[in-house]
Amino acid sequence: MKLTHVRYASLALSGLLILISLWAIAYYGLNLGIDFTGGIVIDFALPGLTGSEPLIAALHSQFGELAALTPSTTQGEWQLILPHASQWQDPQQVIAQISRALAMPVTLVQANVVGPQVGQVLFEQGGLALLVASLAIMLYLAIRFEWRLALAAVGALVHDVTLTLGLLAMLAVPMDLNVIAGLLAVIGYSLNDSIVIGDRLRDVLRAKPNQCVYVSTNIAVCETFSRTLITAGTTLFTIGCLLVLGGDALYGFALTLFVGVLTGTWSSVAVASCLQEMLGLSPAHYQRAPAPEREGAY
Repeated sequence: MKLTHVRYASLALSGLLILISLWAIAYYGLNLGIDFTGGIVIDFALPGLTGSEPLIAALHSQFGELAALTPSTTQGEWQLILPHASQWQDPQQVIAQISRALAMPVTLVQANVVGPQVGQVLFEQGGLALLVASLAIMLYLAIRFEWRLALAAVGALVHDVTLTLGLLAMLAVPMDLNVIAGLLAVIGYSLNDSIVIGDRLRDVLRAKPNQCVYVSTNIAVCETFSRTLITAGTTLFTIGCLLVLGGDALYGFALTLFVGVLTGTWSSVAVASCLQEMLGLSPAHYQRAPAPEREGAY
């Protein structure tokens, strides 16, 4: 029963981490990206510029602290992000101001404008996608397994999403559509681990109906643990390469996936398995009903 104590101690730790994540979200707030707040993204070329200090000084003098500058993967190119709150919303005027401030020609590569109404719609649709995915998962698990396992799995999903959002809030990672896509992928990954453990637990409960449910859960966790570690390890290695080599464009997506896979692996063992026990799961819930006797049978 030592593993049971470890699982419930891990559940208590997860509860503490959830409280810290909720505090981080409330204190720091989510750094909504331009996809949700609206604004313009301007890619421009300055091949004659040797350092970034003159450009940063010029941008702050012309556009204030709202301007966000990041170097592009192409040498001599830069990306400027101005939120909707800025009075500068015409890319040509912005390029002209930068050229005037630096006294050198600036070439506009491309510009994307996102209106605030579009950003609000994207934010609402992103949240709706997360909600619908969670409800569909709960319905699927309730049909395939049992409603207690369905609630436990959804509780693990809430745990994973909350911890991931808390870390993103602490690190001020911009929330964009890539991050939403990463959260949806995290939900699918965490669900997969919970199903594997739940499927094995169902077999154990059916084979040993008189055994304590805590012992059966420990057996299911131990028998799937090597598979969980191998799957999580190979997945984290791939995502780690994407996180390191993917650049700024994929940083939010890769970080969301990396943290989500870690928390998803943790929650499948420490959260989902304990919650279904706390909800009253027993071997009787997985016993097949006896086949009705046919009339005239001897």
